[in-house]
Amino acid sequence: MDGILVSQTLRAMVENGSISALKPFGERQLQPSSLDLRLGARIWQLQCSFLPGSAGVERKLGRLATALWRADRDEPLVLHRGGVYLAEIEEVLELPKEVWGRANPKSSTGRLDVFVRLLTEHGDAFDTIPKGYSGRLFLEITPQSFHVAVRRGDTLCQLRLGCGRPALDAAELELYQRQAPLCMWSDGSSAPVVNDRSASILLSVDLQGVEERPAGYLAKRHQPPIDLASRDLPVKQYWTPLHVSHGEGQVLEPEQFYIFATRERLRIPPELCAELIAFDATKGELRSHYAGFIDSGFGWTDGDPTSGARLVLEIRTHDVPFLLEHGQALFKLEFVRNESRPDVLYGGDLASHYQMQGLRLGKQFSQKE
Repeated sequence: MDGILVSQTLRAMVENGSISALKPFGERQLQPSSLDLRLGARIWQLQCSFLPGSAGVERKLGRLATALWRADRDEPLVLHRGGVYLAEIEEVLELPKEVWGRANPKSSTGRLDVFVRLLTEHGDAFDTIPKGYSGRLFLEITPQSFHVAVRRGDTLCQLRLGCGRPALDAAELELYQRQAPLCMWSDGSSAPVVNDRSASILLSVDLQGVEERPAGYLAKRHQPPIDLASRDLPVKQYWTPLHVSHGEGQVLEPEQFYIFATRERLRIPPELCAELIAFDATKGELRSHYAGFIDSGFGWTDGDPTSGARLVLEIRTHDVPFLLEHGQALFKLEFVRNESRPDVLYGGDLASHYQMQGLRLGKQFSQKE
């Protein structure tokens, strides 16, 4: 059956060796429709990013690596803003011939403006694992706003595995939107379906926010490193709150990092998951998100069709200042079938910092400010 492989199937693949690792797996790595990948022991600093191609990762590292560290010691390893690093991944794949994979940054990774991309040993594309792949995985890491401190076992990206072409078509998506909406406006009405190359829903930015609360945040540079294991860091040390006047919009400065939220609320039922797709470069030279995959159960409450959570947008504009306005459409959301119902759900069986969220920073920061 076409679909994204779910938690119980991923667990079985760990048990039969299709997914293996030197260190034992943690149950928390298994998400409803994805698997968290852990940093391994070795991290290289690079001259530049690269794709392995036919030469392979090891040969390219021989040319481009400038330093090698081990990340399994007591002290965390600080990755500096603007640096390009490559980390080996703890997990090793030996996939069945019909199974392919895609990777995305985790939510907390994206909200720290850490750009990560997964590589296979001879890959010619980032974040893409071909059918039946057998071999090691590597993660390119580029902190862009903050220095970050990492350890072996930290999870910066997630992997989803699938078979066939499981995306919903326009008729299926429209049926969901009529009967039990997956995406809703603030008044509870369902958002329209767009059928342009693939069936999707356009999502837009909320710049009005909640009274007396920020509508967004701007990252401050030149601050102390953020340890990924930290909690309750002071928000004002690392972020400037943005209060946007109604009707005026927000001018985004080039190469700065902003956090906003969508106007729309999402609810992802157990049989589905979702992926964010860049909207259209002709609508503005900006990146609207890093963490592009949404697991089953996000914003979903059984028996409550009015439940839902907003998505957080991680925005960086390029080259020129750009006026962002309330309600501006930024990206598309595609919905994908699971092979079956997962035996764990996001925010229910797996407690999450981001379930039923509004505008929310990464879990490293205090929620009391």
